[in-house]
Amino acid sequence: MISVKKHSLSLVKNNRLFRYLKSGGIIIYPTESCFGIGCDPSNLMAIKKIMIIKKRNTNKNFILISSSIKNTKKYILKLTKKELKKANKKWPGPHTWIMRSQKNCPKWLKKNDKVALRLPSFKPCQDLCASLGIALISTSANISGQKSLKKYRDVCRLFYNKSKIMKGRIGYSKKPSTIQDLQTGKIIRS
Repeated sequence: MISVKKHSLSLVKNNRLFRYLKSGGIIIYPTESCFGIGCDPSNLMAIKKIMIIKKRNTNKNFILISSSIKNTKKYILKLTKKELKKANKKWPGPHTWIMRSQKNCPKWLKKNDKVALRLPSFKPCQDLCASLGIALISTSANISGQKSLKKYRDVCRLFYNKSKIMKGRIGYSKKPSTIQDLQTGKIIRS
């Protein structure tokens, strides 16, 4: 009974953040290796904001993060038992899988009918996604082509008044997540 109350309090605590994201807001938060910038993946207005403030090429894809695969059903096709077993060997953790997308998945999230998804093991990311109950866009908080930001004060300097910035420290990973195609096994980024 106590854990249910604690869990529901955390969901209530992030109702305001949930509404902010659904209305097109963007957030910056600590990840395993750097600060990440994210938004509601289904909100094109928010996606465009991220592209503008990062000066990001429109051809680059986004990665989704989620605390649970259940929160990604509208983006990815249901995994077979074999695919799920393969994915769970690396999840949760700093491993991004490229998976087949749902037909009605927004076109700005997919490339060749595939979507990138990570279930992070980094507790602040897990807690953030769990408290919102949705998947989030996750890309490095920086200007494209420049170094990823690793310090809260640097994030504040660059993105002040452009997003909500979540205080915290990044994890100990020295590099971004590995990206691998789930069906072919091909490593896209190691």
